Amino acid sequence: MSFDLKHLPHTFADLVIANPLNAAVIKSYCDQPPAKPLLLAGPPGAGKTEAARVIAQNHFLRAQGHCMHWEHNAASLGKDFEDKIMAEVNYQMFGNSDKALIVINEIDEMDLRSVQPKFREFMDTKRHLIRFVATTNHKNRMMGAMLSRFRVLAIDPPSNTDWVPRVLSMLQAEGLNPTIQDVAQMLQSFNGTARDLIDLVEETVIASKVATL
Repeated sequence: MSFDLKHLPHTFADLVIANPLNAAVIKSYCDQPPAKPLLLAGPPGAGKTEAARVIAQNHFLRAQGHCMHWEHNAASLGKDFEDKIMAEVNYQMFGNSDKALIVINEIDEMDLRSVQPKFREFMDTKRHLIRFVATTNHKNRMMGAMLSRFRVLAIDPPSNTDWVPRVLSMLQAEGLNPTIQDVAQMLQSFNGTARDLIDLVEETVIASKVATL
């Protein structure tokens, strides 16, 4: 298994969310999703997709339900989004009285004029069946009437300091024993996305193992 997949977040504790208030809301959706759909909005690297996936994974674990294709990218859903989503909803709800949960990434990729109005109507019609969690890099590309269906969280990228506990846990999982001060110093001059950070951690692990040979 590749390093990045090995260290994907699986629980709320694995997530790195910059704003404590946002973290509390995300935790509430992990613990027992409120009725209102959730939209995570912010720039790339803020952790939106990881948070949406952890919310979904917690839902399926809690419901002990079946899921098949619960995550979609809006660009690939197209105009026949209803058929694709309802196929998964019916699968999740077979023998299960709880609502289904669907994640839609980059929901702003839905065409503003031809698809978003229909999707808004679909959300209203199916709200008794489906919990939606969505992400967007461009909230301004969404029609206001659809935005109003969501609880919108503006997610900022974590700072280097925010990342220290998570990086420390990854290094420890790889058999290294740095101090929290070591990790803080390692990240002091880091300037990149979350994906770049995972690469940095992997390179650190490789270098440490080579040094001990």
